[in-house]
Amino acid sequence: MQIEKLAEKIVYMDEKLTKKILFKESRVLNFVLNFRPGQGVPPHNHEQSDLIIHVLVGQGQMGVDGEDYQIIKGDVIHCKGTEVFSLTNTGDEDMSCFVILAPNPSPMYSIEV
Repeated sequence: MQIEKLAEKIVYMDEKLTKKILFKESRVLNFVLNFRPGQGVPPHNHEQSDLIIHVLVGQGQMGVDGEDYQIIKGDVIHCKGTEVFSLTNTGDEDMSCFVILAPNPSPMYSIEV
């Protein structure tokens, strides 16, 4: 068993978003994405890995296969690996998202930023 403190993974930087790893195993990758207003991730997919995002704080816009959705604190989103998505903090306050990728797509995704 392993316990991580979620509050320690909520870290913001003015220069860029942050990605703080909670758990990385072959079957699952779990991390927190932290965005200042205006920060985001460009459109991409995770091929064979499903994505689950839980908005912990803040609000933003999530694009999925060319359609845009407004997301807010408490929303939980599931994308199949082949769906192309983007995520941007469009609010006036910081946004943090609890993210699960299963299975872990590759070591490249397991790097903190």
